[in-house]
Amino acid sequence: MSSTLLDIDFRPDLIRPADARIAIIANAFQTVDETLAHYRMAADDEEVLNRNNEFYLERYRAMVPTVDGARREIIDAVNAMRTGEGGDSLIDEHNSCSLNGVYLYSFLSRNGYEGKVELIDNLDLEVERARQIVTDSDVVLLSTTFITSVDTIVRLARLMKEWNPRAKVIVGGAKLTQYADESEIVEAARSADALILSPNGEKTLLRMIPRLMEGRSVEGLLNVAYHDGEFHRSSRNLPDGVDIDSNFVRWSDLPPSIVRSSLNLRTGRGCPFKCKFCTFPSYNDQKVDLMSTESVIAQLREIQRMPEVKSIRFVDDTLFLNRNHLISVCQGMIDIGFDLPWTAYLRSTTLTEESCRYLSEAGCKLVLVGVESADQTVLDNMLKGTKEKHNWTAAANLAKYGILGFAFILTGFPGETTASVDKTIDFLNNSGIQSYVHSPLFVFPNSPVAREAQAFGLTGGFNDWAHPTMDCRTAIEESSRIFQEVTNCGYIDRGSSVTKVLLDHGYSVDQVKELAISHNQIARDEMNGVSTAAALAAFRRLALDRNIGASSVGAFTSPYARTGGALHINSSARY
Repeated sequence: MSSTLLDIDFRPDLIRPADARIAIIANAFQTVDETLAHYRMAADDEEVLNRNNEFYLERYRAMVPTVDGARREIIDAVNAMRTGEGGDSLIDEHNSCSLNGVYLYSFLSRNGYEGKVELIDNLDLEVERARQIVTDSDVVLLSTTFITSVDTIVRLARLMKEWNPRAKVIVGGAKLTQYADESEIVEAARSADALILSPNGEKTLLRMIPRLMEGRSVEGLLNVAYHDGEFHRSSRNLPDGVDIDSNFVRWSDLPPSIVRSSLNLRTGRGCPFKCKFCTFPSYNDQKVDLMSTESVIAQLREIQRMPEVKSIRFVDDTLFLNRNHLISVCQGMIDIGFDLPWTAYLRSTTLTEESCRYLSEAGCKLVLVGVESADQTVLDNMLKGTKEKHNWTAAANLAKYGILGFAFILTGFPGETTASVDKTIDFLNNSGIQSYVHSPLFVFPNSPVAREAQAFGLTGGFNDWAHPTMDCRTAIEESSRIFQEVTNCGYIDRGSSVTKVLLDHGYSVDQVKELAISHNQIARDEMNGVSTAAALAAFRRLALDRNIGASSVGAFTSPYARTGGALHINSSARY
């Protein structure tokens, strides 16, 4: 069915909004058990999956050092030291609302539901407020942008019904369009009133809410699933998005509870690349919608008049797909005198010296780059579309212009060997890149590498795979070796989000690198059974730097929970 046909009866002004109060849930913590539930279904031997998972988590726990009597990732460690010194100025990890919820809030407010929408950014961080909002709502929207488990969807949907049995629960987002198989969709449909099975879904959502509120069936709508005693599904992933230039967030219309000190912006949707480890190419049409430079600059003009905003995060992978677009946006920022620091995801092929000069002049402080590997054979096998030289040149250019370069590293893709990992270690130590995060390969169902397993000589899946040059356990061990041997670049657990928060609170590019390296060294000293005193002293000096403008928050949180002396991961941070 063509996108034209899908638009025949769609004009927002012709769809009568329902008389409904709407709660949006953008995120919630997800347990490791919930994360693994999908993979246990397909595992040949569930016990092997569990053993391999614990093998993996043991090694990643060891990279989180002991600070002030407990294992603490970097923000947790800084705040513990500040609290121990009697300080009340802590780093607020939650200084920004996730864009998925903000966008839905803005979109619905501008399409008939103004004054009737409430946003819950993370249910687990504001449970009592969330309970009250849900109790008072007629419709609850659960976004799965950051939720990768149907078990989590079911748990949350049932909780919403427990809090408010009359509420209509609608679930949509990436889990349903990119990761879920049919049995999971059926399970999710049993717990909710309706699912939206579309990467965008705005048109379907506006049509669905009045039907549910009037007690009518959603049968006949595109991209929906529901269970009324029997499972029904109309379609999946047919285009039903709205024009991106007409529907960006109107930032000045948002309430203070949503406008925090850092804002997340989207300037495009879709990804044209076909990296073989990624699930996106298997479920989407690769169509890219880039927001015009004028629309991007219009948002930035609005934001720079908001004194409470201190930084900007461009969160989409499509920003600056080519140098011309990058330079156009940067020049626009320079022309309006935009003076807030900002961060972005970019490809190494785009990061020429000219591009980095424009980025620096426009106020960019952090660029996150999907390096994945420093070995050409591995990059070619991934269909990454980059060369070794692109990564080295990008790192050098970012360093030259004082922009923090952050590399994503993936270990174990077919073709990976100890020698190729050596090249990645050399890159991290000597290219000029300042920070990184790494992960072993997880073979996700329906990713291109899983679909082409025979061609790669790949057997097994998720965390129990092997191919002619490596297996999963070796990839996990090689990730640990990267951590041990990279000493001139800072590994930052949970990576990009934490790095942004450190910059937001006043740490300089050089200080973030130094803070991460000293944090790593504490953990390495523990692993190697030597004194941690010197590394702790170096970390403490930066943690207690009173020139860093942290926030006055009453408490701090971490994705790690502690029971006694044990460290447990209670979110999807490690997957």
